Amino acid sequence: VYLFLAVIGAFCDVAALNAIGRIGLLLLAIIAVTVTVHALILFLTGAAFRIDPDIVAVASQANIGGGTSALALARSLGRDDLTLPAVLVGSLGYAMGTYLGFFTAEHLL
Repeated sequence: VYLFLAVIGAFCDVAALNAIGRIGLLLLAIIAVTVTVHALILFLTGAAFRIDPDIVAVASQANIGGGTSALALARSLGRDDLTLPAVLVGSLGYAMGTYLGFFTAEHLL
């Protein structure tokens, strides 16, 4: 799993973002704001309901990065009990997101 994540990270091309100019920085800023707001809402809600921070972190990673990166986080936290839920939630997110994306595109175009 870690090798897979390292290979994916190696393909991150920061020079390409810089090459497209201002829009690249804007895209990077939008992603940073989105992930920050997601984290704030999730961790504040988790604290309000007294949910284990490990569970909140793995759920967040499954939503943002998918099942593979959530699996890696669960393993790195030493929470083998969260590996299967991480993969299932990440896969469910991919499945739902794909069909919701098709539905949205069909109704917007």
